[in-house]
Amino acid sequence: MQELRVGRERVGHVTFHGVTDCRGLLHRLPDLLVVQQGEIIVYPDQSSKPELGQGLNKPASVVLYGCMPKSKTKFSDPSVREKYRKRVAQMTEEKGATFEDYNCDDGTWRFRVHHF
Repeated sequence: MQELRVGRERVGHVTFHGVTDCRGLLHRLPDLLVVQQGEIIVYPDQSSKPELGQGLNKPASVVLYGCMPKSKTKFSDPSVREKYRKRVAQMTEEKGATFEDYNCDDGTWRFRVHHF
């Protein structure tokens, strides 16, 4: 399948780039991919992770919705918003992903990974 996209409504989704061989994969998807508020976990059981470039262990784009800070009281201040956005970007890069965007209004966080 080209550009396989998996997710949960109002939580987030991941798009696996290129062609993904789904034979033998789709029936196992609940065990291979967890989509929950604030995170997507691919291969929670690391022993089932295939070689780089195989299965779901490939480049992907991730979108997570509703990733808001715990305290939103000062989030209306533009300088606080920008500081938080930079913090999200830094955290993304520290995890080895490429930051694309963070929307301070609705908490939509977009980033890319080279593999899982």
